[in-house]
Amino acid sequence: MNDKFFPELARRLKREGIATGPVEKGCLPVLADGRTAVLVMPRGGVVFNADVERGPEADSVYDLTFALSREVYEYTEAMASAPPLVASGLHEGFRLLADFNGVVLAGQELEGDWGYKFATWRRSPDRTAVESGDYFDGGHHYEAAKLDFACRAGLVDGHRQFTDEQLTELYRCVCEALEDEHPMTKERREILERAAEQIEGSVDDLDHHVSLSNQRELEAAEQKAGTEPEMGLSP
Repeated sequence: MNDKFFPELARRLKREGIATGPVEKGCLPVLADGRTAVLVMPRGGVVFNADVERGPEADSVYDLTFALSREVYEYTEAMASAPPLVASGLHEGFRLLADFNGVVLAGQELEGDWGYKFATWRRSPDRTAVESGDYFDGGHHYEAAKLDFACRAGLVDGHRQFTDEQLTELYRCVCEALEDEHPMTKERREILERAAEQIEGSVDDLDHHVSLSNQRELEAAEQKAGTEPEMGLSP
């Protein structure tokens, strides 16, 4: 196991308001209500603590830990073996994670408790320098950087990618269609149900995004109702 995985995972969990305990028997304890709810294995596996009763909070802690653990293990493991990115004028200690079609994905371990930063660049025509950098830090920055690299390098079609906000609105539309009593073929219903499941697995804190979208819509409706003229009877 690389020695960066547990400290980085603990840092990411802390930013989500989840506490961790000291490493015990090669595992990282993750807490709920002050007790160890789940244990993270050295290679990123996550299991429930058998001594703690399952409940909504423990389940929530497990789900978030599971998602973060996979991401953090991937990039700390990749960074541990990645070579330095050699480019003219670049002095920030970036390591090369991927290189395809003249585009590079690189990562940098920051000092103190700042974690990691990732970036994508285009190589110069002579491949001695990099230019047009996109930088990523903060929550889920690694996944965003990988997607940016894939789009810039031509590995995926950028026009087929959607933001969390777009996926939230699409999810609402799909759910409204599924709840509608209008006749629907079995095939169409199955496609929409799979689409909803895909979005549920793609957008973090989807319920919160949907709630915010609903609230904005209600506020817009109330504002419109307040500005419409009252209809009176003609004398």
